[in-house]
Order: sequence, then C-alpha cells, then structure tokens
Amino acid sequence: MVRLLHYSDIENLYDDAERAGRFAGRIRERDGDDALVVGSGDTTAPGVVSLAASGRQILDFADAVDTVADTFGNHDFDYGPDATREIVADSEFTWVSANTLDEDGDPFGAEEGVVPWTIAEADGERVGFFGLTDPTTDSINPQAAPLTFTDPYDAAEEAAEDLREEGVDYVVALSHLGGGDDELARRVDVDAILGGHVHSVRTEYVDGTLCTRPGVNGHEFVEVELGTDDAAAARGDGGVAASARVIDPSEGPVHEALTDALERRR
Repeated sequence: MVRLLHYSDIENLYDDAERAGRFAGRIRERDGDDALVVGSGDTTAPGVVSLAASGRQILDFADAVDTVADTFGNHDFDYGPDATREIVADSEFTWVSANTLDEDGDPFGAEEGVVPWTIAEADGERVGFFGLTDPTTDSINPQAAPLTFTDPYDAAEEAAEDLREEGVDYVVALSHLGGGDDELARRVDVDAILGGHVHSVRTEYVDGTLCTRPGVNGHEFVEVELGTDDAAAARGDGGVAASARVIDPSEGPVHEALTDALERRR
C-alpha cells in the first residue's frame, strides 16, 4: 500500500506564515517511507507573498514538505510563462504536464524540466504521476494567452498508456481540470484522480475511480491510500482499491523554517 498526501490551490495560504508552517508541519507529521507528497496546481499564486516573490515561495513550501510532483493550475502562469519556467528550473521536485504547449507549439518547459509524467517509489512500489491543466487556461488567465492547452483526455490516455508500459504499480492523475475530473474518470484507466481548481473538498468515486480535491488555501489536505485492503474501497472491475480521508492541519506542529522563510519574503 502507498499513501499520497495531496494538496492543491493553496494560493493565499502563504500570507499567513504561521498557518502555512502548521500546514507543512502536519504534512510532515503524516509523511513516511510509504508516502509521497504531491500537488495539483495553483500552488504558486495568487496572494500578497506571491506578488512579492513572483510565485517563488512555492520553492520554500515544497522544500518544507518534500514535494515529489506538481502540475500547473491557471494561477501558476500569473506572472507569465517565463517566470513559470524559472520556477520550474529551480524546483527540486518534478513538474508534470501532459497537455501544455509553449509559444512555439512544443511541450512547455521541457528544457527546464517539465515532463508529461514521472515515476516515484514508496515502500517498494512505483507510482506514475501525470499532470493535466484546464484547457481554458489561456482564455481565463491573460498571462497564459501565448500558451496552448490541448485536449486533456487524449493527453491523459497517452500518458496512462506510457506509464502502464513502464510497469508501474499505480497510475495517478494530478489534475487541474475541476469539473472535468468526472469525464477523466469515465474515459481513462487511472487508479486515482487528485484534483483541484474547484475549491470544494471532495472524496468521491466516479465509475470506481477515486477522485479527490483538498479545497482552497490550505484549510485541509487529503490522504489517499492506494492498494488499501478496505473492502469499502474495492473496485468492482478488479482495479486498484483506493480510499481517502480529509486531514485537518490546524492542530499540527509548526514547521518553523517555512514560517521564517515566508515572513522574510513578506
């Protein structure tokens, strides 16, 4: 069994340095050899600290929680594609995006390290992650207008197939499609969809596939179990059983290093 600690749309969390430190501290408290920490977009902007740091406060946060992978939300282009590329280049974790193209129609950020999918290992099992961004991002965020966002379902099918061929134990979508996650669950063979964009908390099954969202601004995050022996989470089609629970970070220990870093940025 592998656990995934899923955050998304943390946006203005950085403006409250102590609460951000507690959020990070609670994630670290839940972390372990069998766990991987991942995001699903809108993790660089907006917010006051984000304006001051041009989104680079994500580097402080990801270092604090030991993020493995994240994808792009619409707000992750608030300072323009070049600023996003710089963040990618300086990130220790992997940015995954299967449906974002640059100004020339090539995969966005490939030179800086963006990949369609990546594989991470926890407790001897391999998890494949791919990323998807809302295809309307270039119209809802003017700073993203030079970019192109292709059909996410076609991109997901290709990424999932590639990961199955790599022999991973689980295939997981890091999705910033919002309401499009239901269609993704119906059309593509994945073991879980960790979503964002829509700001309500969600732990539901669509056609036997677990779909989660942690809400907005770091008030909760979601812990997902893949390969769980929980009978209630078993899939009728013989696929991987998955379950999820929402974690309240408000009582967690404060990650002092992150709190100090955000206070300095502010």
